Amino acid sequence: MRRFWRAITFPFRIIPWWGYLIILAVLGWLGRNILLIIATIIAFHPIPIPPLFQGEPETVAEARLQDIEHFQHVRRNERSLTADQRAGLQAAMDELARRAGTLSDAGFQLELARIQAMIDNGHSNASATRMVEPFARLPIRAAWMDGELRILRALPDAEDLLGARIVSINGVAARDALMAFRDAFGGNDAHFMIFAPLLVETPDYLEAVGMGAEVTTLGLVLPDGREETRALEAVAPAEDARRIYPGDLPLTWIRESDRWSVLAPSARPLYLTNPDNDYWFELLPGGETVYISIRSNLDDDSGESLRAWVARAEAEIRELAPRFVIVDQRFNGGGDLTQTEPLMSALGDIVGEDGRIYLLTSGNTFSAGIVNLAMARESAPGRTVIVGEEIGDRLQFWAEGFWYSLPNSGFRARYSTGFYDLQNGCHGIFICHWGSLHIFPVIVDDLDVDIAAPLTFEAYAAGHDPAMEAVLSDIGG
Repeated sequence: MRRFWRAITFPFRIIPWWGYLIILAVLGWLGRNILLIIATIIAFHPIPIPPLFQGEPETVAEARLQDIEHFQHVRRNERSLTADQRAGLQAAMDELARRAGTLSDAGFQLELARIQAMIDNGHSNASATRMVEPFARLPIRAAWMDGELRILRALPDAEDLLGARIVSINGVAARDALMAFRDAFGGNDAHFMIFAPLLVETPDYLEAVGMGAEVTTLGLVLPDGREETRALEAVAPAEDARRIYPGDLPLTWIRESDRWSVLAPSARPLYLTNPDNDYWFELLPGGETVYISIRSNLDDDSGESLRAWVARAEAEIRELAPRFVIVDQRFNGGGDLTQTEPLMSALGDIVGEDGRIYLLTSGNTFSAGIVNLAMARESAPGRTVIVGEEIGDRLQFWAEGFWYSLPNSGFRARYSTGFYDLQNGCHGIFICHWGSLHIFPVIVDDLDVDIAAPLTFEAYAAGHDPAMEAVLSDIGG
């Protein structure tokens, strides 16, 4: 017994009493932080569980009421809402429930999107690409390019319309037709105009906003200058269609399927090269300027992860010692902002006190793409020039959170849970996402455009890049 007692008390004879206090303190600190990490994950990514005990709906009205019940997760989990706003969403849901059985399928989804838009946060919008998926659409795909709605993709029967400018849709001016859907999406106009063409290409949604017709008629100006009115029949969705975001239409290799024809520019500027890589860089002639393209903050299919590329790019660009760095994010809709931070934050040091950083932007530049801009500008105060078009969000926004689909309509709902403030910094452990609060808080005065250089259709078709031309002129001047 004595030997047993000596064995189990051995640690207490070699470690002093205060040593155990230290061990307990460390374990307590670790335990607290582990619990805090778990709580933070749950807080910023709450998973929407469908309401229990909902059977198969017997009517359209019942199916929609089930969807509205599941849609309650947006009201409950959207962290940006005040109590009054939350009550406003509930009132809107109650009103939609009363009318649920009287709406068309597109009308019901549009009303859900309008409720989402009451949040007025760019990340907390309905998914426009998912909204149009179940419906027949026109045999064209158009993009908003510096004030014009231009056709950049077409199915065989409409190939002659490639490059045409859409002047009107069922007699309504193109811009007015797009803005008829503005109340269904929060955030700024620059980002809305990127995805709004999806809705005017979908006759069911035109009908939902009072612009429907038996056959959709477009008023057009063809590439040769001729004016024409063309009636187009909608085409049922193809099962093999790839989901395409309208902001990516200038990237000629992106198509829904091989059936679609693409408007090909007369020449291929730098931003239209390297179609197999979403991130890459190149030393420009003269040896003083490096061009960096980041089309996504997610891994691409090249086989090199974004994190590995960032480490390699930073090391290799440092060796090149450029005076000027151009970062093109006109097609970067976001992803994981932590992965590009080492490169973006190093750019000021790379170009040195006499160098400059040029940031190319558009309404497509969103989420992590915007944070990339802020990190680069913060790294080189007074030596960063933003060129192109207005970015796709404000500098105070809510992100993170969760996408989820409603069980019957398939409507893709979204709520946001983590706050970012790129002008003032963020404060509050369950308000600010851990990246913005703990890892690399970023503060800039603004991300306004310094040199306006929109990508016009004329420049695009001719293979010119107004933003790059403006940068090279500024460097040479």
